[in-house]
Amino acid sequence: MIPMQLGTILVFYVSVPLLITALLALLYNARSQHRPSREKESIYECEKCGSIYAFARNRPMDRCPRCGHLNDAVRT
Repeated sequence: MIPMQLGTILVFYVSVPLLITALLALLYNARSQHRPSREKESIYECEKCGSIYAFARNRPMDRCPRCGHLNDAVRT
């Protein structure tokens, strides 16, 4: 058996799980920031001409690129 002091054992059993938790938190944070641009788009349907379009801007209303009518977002 390997002789170890009580302080060394406590540091090992506390620091290793904390290090693993910190690494997993960093990985989760890095993965959540790289979302495809399609998830950030708002989808609009024009009430006047029926055109469906999407913009990456985060606005509640936007103009139709075809006819210029102001429309509400169907999905954000």
